[in-house]
Amino acid sequence: MIIYGWKATPVGHEDLGAKCSHCGTMMSVQVFVYQKYAHIFWIPAFPLGKTGGSVCTHCKQTLKPKEMPNDLKLSYDSLRSRAKTPIWTFSGLIVIGLIVTFGIFAARQSAAANAKMILAPQAGDVYEVKEAPGSYTLYKVARVAGDSVYVLHNLYETNKSSGLADLMKKEFSPEEEAFTKNELKELFDKGTIDDIRR
Repeated sequence: MIIYGWKATPVGHEDLGAKCSHCGTMMSVQVFVYQKYAHIFWIPAFPLGKTGGSVCTHCKQTLKPKEMPNDLKLSYDSLRSRAKTPIWTFSGLIVIGLIVTFGIFAARQSAAANAKMILAPQAGDVYEVKEAPGSYTLYKVARVAGDSVYVLHNLYETNKSSGLADLMKKEFSPEEEAFTKNELKELFDKGTIDDIRR
């Protein structure tokens, strides 16, 4: 269950020398500005806009901006334009940006490491192989002899790449299939070999 919603935090407050239009008390009107922001699990995600109002400290009359007299509305608009959006209300966007950046960096590092490993296969390397759409399996390098790489096919396959971890516990064929290093590189470049575990 995802808990989400919006909250508001005060970003501006001003005591005005104005007379309350309801009770007539002088110097009793205050205006407030709040920054609304969306949150997910109470973590601020992004700002939504500013809202506010006015209150008389004497009679407690509160007015929304559209209900304010013109002079009070001008004071409110001035305060609203000066009130700055807190940076922390962007926390969720910042965190998402960092996660995406880290994910891209990690994917590039993994791709670079795989590109090196495919050129220098070692016994025990396991290749994640996409044989066809919706068909994934594993090849395990049994031995390397010169330019030839001998692999064992996993006896099972899965319809999702996420299921490959379970195949590691399953049996591999006892019969070896030979590939040249160039053939394996071609399979890697085409995306048939998707990942390498060493």
